[in-house]
Amino acid sequence: MAPTVLTTSLTSGGYHPADKSQIATMKKDAGLNLDADGSSTPYSATSTAVSEAGDKSPKGKSHLANAVAKAFVDSNLPAVNPSPTDSGYYSNLLASSYPTPETKAGTTVFCSGVDAFEAFAVKHSESVWVYDDAVEVGFGARVAGFNSNKVHQVQTREGAGLELAGYSRKTTGKLSVFASIKTLPYLLPSLDKIQGDIVINISTVTTDEDLKLVDGLYSPGVMKNLTSLPEGWDVVFSLSGEALLATGSKVYGREPRKTVHVVSCVSWSREIQKLSFPAPEQGEIWTVQHSNLEGCNTVYFGAVSWLIHNIWDAGLPPKAGLLEIKTFDPSPEKLYSALATPEGEERKTVSVLGATKADADALKAVFLSALYSASGSSKLQLPIVKSVVATKPADLFTPNFQAKPGKVISFYTSPVSPTPELLAHLFLSSPSLNTRLAQFGSSAARGVKSILAIAPSDKDNGIIEVDQPSDVTWVNDANVLKSTDVLSSAKEGSILVLELPWSEEEVAVKLTRSEIATIKEKKIRVFLLDLAAGPVLPIQEQVAFLLLYTGSQKLSQGVWKVLDAFHSNQVAREDVEAAQAALVEVNAAGWEVPELEEGKTEKAKAVWEWDALPGRAGVVDVQSEAKPASSAWQLAARHLFFREAFAVPEAKVVDTDVGTPGVAALRPSTADETFLVTVSENRRLTPATYDRNVFHLELDTSGTGLKYEIGEAIGIHGWNDTQEVLDFCAWYGLQPDDLVTFPNPLKSGTMETRTIFQLLQQNVDLFGRPGKAFYAALSKIATAKADAMTLKFISAPEGAELFKRMAENETVTFADVLFRFKTARPSIEELVGLIPEIKPRHYSIASSNKAVGDKVELLIVTVDWVNSKGSPRFGQCTRYLAALAPGAKVTVSIKPSVMKLPPDNKQPIIMAGLGTGAAPFRAFMQHRAWQRTQGIEVGPLIYYFGSRYRSQEYLYGEEIEAYIASGIISHAGLAFSRDSDSKTYIQHKMSADKKMLAKLLKGQGSDAAYFYLCGPTWPVPDVFEALVGSLTEDGMERKQAEEFIEELKEEERYVLEVYVSGFRSILR
Repeated sequence: MAPTVLTTSLTSGGYHPADKSQIATMKKDAGLNLDADGSSTPYSATSTAVSEAGDKSPKGKSHLANAVAKAFVDSNLPAVNPSPTDSGYYSNLLASSYPTPETKAGTTVFCSGVDAFEAFAVKHSESVWVYDDAVEVGFGARVAGFNSNKVHQVQTREGAGLELAGYSRKTTGKLSVFASIKTLPYLLPSLDKIQGDIVINISTVTTDEDLKLVDGLYSPGVMKNLTSLPEGWDVVFSLSGEALLATGSKVYGREPRKTVHVVSCVSWSREIQKLSFPAPEQGEIWTVQHSNLEGCNTVYFGAVSWLIHNIWDAGLPPKAGLLEIKTFDPSPEKLYSALATPEGEERKTVSVLGATKADADALKAVFLSALYSASGSSKLQLPIVKSVVATKPADLFTPNFQAKPGKVISFYTSPVSPTPELLAHLFLSSPSLNTRLAQFGSSAARGVKSILAIAPSDKDNGIIEVDQPSDVTWVNDANVLKSTDVLSSAKEGSILVLELPWSEEEVAVKLTRSEIATIKEKKIRVFLLDLAAGPVLPIQEQVAFLLLYTGSQKLSQGVWKVLDAFHSNQVAREDVEAAQAALVEVNAAGWEVPELEEGKTEKAKAVWEWDALPGRAGVVDVQSEAKPASSAWQLAARHLFFREAFAVPEAKVVDTDVGTPGVAALRPSTADETFLVTVSENRRLTPATYDRNVFHLELDTSGTGLKYEIGEAIGIHGWNDTQEVLDFCAWYGLQPDDLVTFPNPLKSGTMETRTIFQLLQQNVDLFGRPGKAFYAALSKIATAKADAMTLKFISAPEGAELFKRMAENETVTFADVLFRFKTARPSIEELVGLIPEIKPRHYSIASSNKAVGDKVELLIVTVDWVNSKGSPRFGQCTRYLAALAPGAKVTVSIKPSVMKLPPDNKQPIIMAGLGTGAAPFRAFMQHRAWQRTQGIEVGPLIYYFGSRYRSQEYLYGEEIEAYIASGIISHAGLAFSRDSDSKTYIQHKMSADKKMLAKLLKGQGSDAAYFYLCGPTWPVPDVFEALVGSLTEDGMERKQAEEFIEELKEEERYVLEVYVSGFRSILR
């Protein structure tokens, strides 16, 4: 069949067959021809012809090829004389389009916005400082390579701000700084001492808890830090490549001042694109920009950032708008005109976004200060403004990402492959196309995922994400394929190119069962490209790509001339013919998905995780840090005597006894916003003879500033058992009082020192459950061959059954594994890296802050069991909490929840709790009781509770009966399953109240009830059936009733907080 062409002309139709002359002449508006619909098959036959017309092409058409080549290759692209067989040819070719400080303003460059901005900043600065933690995340990384004596590379450390302040007094010109959000806390204390004309450029790139590279502007504490700069400092935000240069040109072109320039360079500004090198400009920087505000009643507000753009990209809900500011000095009049509404109309609600409530409140103060200073009409009403915790669109609404225009090609390559960037530069030369390239390194896969997006020039193809759905998936590294699910982002009907030394017969054998199933399910076309390694390989790869791009069996004369011009007339005929002969389509339609052997499981491959920076020298691991090391006692002495210098303020753990950040606090290095509270009561609720220890824990929060909302959870940062830690130290040959120094997880480049006992008790999850990686690591350490082989077997796919038995039946811990394989004996320094930190355990708060004041009350059941070998096992955190006596200190943090009260106090609440799942509902009851004492009218509370025995496990029974007697609880359904032979559960109690439940659920306005279920997962289907039954008995069809409950979920009126085997999740 004839190849198809997707035209880019605004007046052209959709797909249509392209004749030979169209392809041969390669018209400018030929557009995107990846042909994912499968209507053509660009495979190579035995013919070695280069063009479809061959050498018989009419001479009169030569001017067309020359014109296309001229249009495709930008006139400012410097000529490259070396041969493709010369060392450094491809890197020099790419570098010729990159900017340097010597680049003239207005020059077209092919690079990322960050690359261009770095060169621009160096060019227009007297001195440039580059901090090491900025270089680690690829910000300022090229600056040192400019070989300028004005560039100074410095380290992020204590006193960094003072050093900068001292230098600023000695210079009269513009001082530029490249730093990251990790540098900011080191600079903050000294910003008021810095003088002169200075721009501190801050990269927002950081790493998350999984060590993936992410945007950190909306990380806890960052926005609060930015809003607390000393007087005289401006804050300016930049996002995309073009916008970064436009903003940067004005930042560097205005009168001398002190500026913090926040660059959200996690995605858009890192993409290689066509840019014009800027010049400094005078003029105002726009401060307020809004979208979709006309007729909306909800407005999401934040600083220019990846988050705000992603919210727009995710598809705003109906009647929702977006408002972003570029500075902390937004135009009051523009805010007022955008948000004020006439009297009588519904007021807009502005949600000010922040990573924590403290961050959102800080930005809210900036917003309100500007809004209230506007000179508006008294006939208009101001919006309602609230702080909202959000770090991604899903925190606000269900995202609805739309398909983006154009074609997307994902290359999975070795770290040093230049082909994706060569193709990007080739297509960037076309004025009719909008071309961008994003590259994501992976230290785990030791490769690079390069995503090339090509669209018509008048189309915006948006930010390129690491998991962007792809029209073509191209793999040229077998090692990457071995560990990575390369098809997870492949579109239906897309193309897979395997540039591997496989025969057609081997493809179906070498691909996994899951990969074959995905190819069949998504109807993916599979091509083999078997090219010989050599210096001209990148050229041959470009030829193969252009064959797919044009939907051709052979490279047309016009396209060949374009590629030849790009390589300075050095594309040889034999290289074109080699690529044509090597590209073969495999008949995947005839493949069968292999049957999985009984009892066997297939190891799932990992999706691509961006955790490293790609570079021309390969993948740079941003997680390379100093290794832990044993230390002398003098370092601990310095920690104690110089608390202020060594404390970690980001941890926000306050020791109220001494008033300084607690160096010896319970968890000084945790990244959460934590509080040090005191146990005031620990009371067992179930009888001592009962087999379940359910206890009431009360924590005194006086003086800590801890506040919480109804339904929120508290994170307990628990410790390992003291005696078990001491026993382990004695067996392992460790001195508990010896010291270990290890990288501080909050401050890159700094170290933390703890005793071995502190480390094993408070930091290292020694008695947690190990994963396969731990066994694999020990296999390399074991000195006995039998131990090494067994450990390696457990970590391999073949050992899945043994691993599962040890994990689920024996429930072995890290300590158990070390004891079992005694010749695998890592040092204490190595253990810090091999065993993860203890994670906080979260418990629903069983109290109302307004009702109880400076207290947090918890309802907890001790988790314990006996494993398959008869050994007792304990839940780490519940064991820790059960042993706490009044007066003990505990480190805690607050976690938001969807278990929130209805917006209208008069709306009915239906609560269903099993066991300790009653915790959040006790808080609901307390709050409604408190509201009554304040004269607030409240709606009815319906309470269903289930446990085994009324006499043993009627949790807070006396309180519940008092609430029933006083009318706080208007109806209760209590189910104690073991008190009778009938085994009555809460769903049975609910089924007995069908008429009442149907009326409440179908209510409108203030009569519309909210339903909540908290506890284990097993009753969820039965509870659902009970609710459906109540609606069907009231006249609904079953399907209609099920859809009605789904609508309740969407409205957040049907909320489940359920947990399986100790893991709690929120389902709405």
